[in-house]
Amino acid sequence: MQGTFDIESFIKQRKQTRVVGDLLHEQAADYLGTLGLLIRPQMIFGEYLQGAPRGNGREAQHAFKEFKSLFESTAGAPPFRLIQELDVPLEVLSSTPQLYPYEYDISLSGNSRPVRVTSPVRWVVGYKGFELSQFRQIIKDPNRSTAELFRFILHYLMLFYCIKRAPGLGRLLLGLRFPVSFEKLADFGDLPFCVIGSPVSSHLPDEDLIRRSTEVAGNNSFEELVDAADVESMDDGIRERLLKAIATA
Repeated sequence: MQGTFDIESFIKQRKQTRVVGDLLHEQAADYLGTLGLLIRPQMIFGEYLQGAPRGNGREAQHAFKEFKSLFESTAGAPPFRLIQELDVPLEVLSSTPQLYPYEYDISLSGNSRPVRVTSPVRWVVGYKGFELSQFRQIIKDPNRSTAELFRFILHYLMLFYCIKRAPGLGRLLLGLRFPVSFEKLADFGDLPFCVIGSPVSSHLPDEDLIRRSTEVAGNNSFEELVDAADVESMDDGIRERLLKAIATA
């Protein structure tokens, strides 16, 4: 992909990337949906959550104490600077895990505006109804709602806490070749996010191709690319499905 901008080759690789990304996303979402019951906060916090059944009092009390400390240290720091007590019982509006795009910004030489890059093979885990893009907008809004900011911090931290407490879930997903990691993302301070990867890697081409692509598209966004060679070298159960999808893309 170095040198001249071969539009036909680039379009073909983008189509292949999208097909692979969609299939992997579907598989990861299916696994996460099946395993979601293992990380329901109601099972951990019990009566400390609104509407949840009473659980093991001592364990629920310990979990809430840990979570309260995590929340206060994270929410009170930049960029949130939110000083708010956790009122018991906590109101959890959603406990269904969902995958959201993994995005980050890069700077190109000679460009004043950053390019927003999306990974087709990695995703951030959040609760349904709490889109990561909306969370980012709330943080950057000088007139943001304190209550809305509170809800987003609460739900993302609660998901992190529940997954962190379930190491067996990480081992299971790793065995399925969808590894779990915990990362801090730009714009979100010290808030830890759960990220799910996949059996296939993706990459960024050289700057010139990214620049030409954004010029043709008329925007400042770009998706990492998947090489067919990475799929061809796979030796697990989904390899044949992906190769077939690439051939028809």
